[in-house]
Amino acid sequence: MRKVTAITLALFGVLRAASAKETTPPAEPVTLASIQANPLMLLPGMDHSIGRPSVSIVKELPTQVIAEVTNYPNPFDSRKPGLEGQTTIEYWLAQDAKVSLQLYDLLGMRVRGWTFAPTASGARAGVNRILWDGTDESGRKVSKGGYLAEIQVESPQTTATVLRKIGVIH
Repeated sequence: MRKVTAITLALFGVLRAASAKETTPPAEPVTLASIQANPLMLLPGMDHSIGRPSVSIVKELPTQVIAEVTNYPNPFDSRKPGLEGQTTIEYWLAQDAKVSLQLYDLLGMRVRGWTFAPTASGARAGVNRILWDGTDESGRKVSKGGYLAEIQVESPQTTATVLRKIGVIH
């Protein structure tokens, strides 16, 4: 019997022999990794098919819906008159889409909100700018401190949410 030098790679069911001096019978596929099921999926009432190993292929990356979210000045002094007492919340949209802009205090209470339909100012493709003068829904000046701007964009392909911190000083 002659010495056989063979490297066999069993990956996705494809077998290859290299540097073989004689032909070798196909080897059994070798398991390179084993994917363990999520233990929570084994609980009664859970879909057990989810825990089975599967291969999913992403055909394309999701398109960017919103980008370049900023506000200026930050922080801003809402007591000052005119543009000095306001902040401009700015963002870029890839396409016309429904946009919801909500402002919350750090306790999670909603302070102010805007909703824009596609093609309306604030929901158009390109750069959008919203001015906030530091007032709540009833027109009263908010307290100094930190606030969160939540911008949610709903396009036909996906929904994207971005958070931005805004500071109000006095």
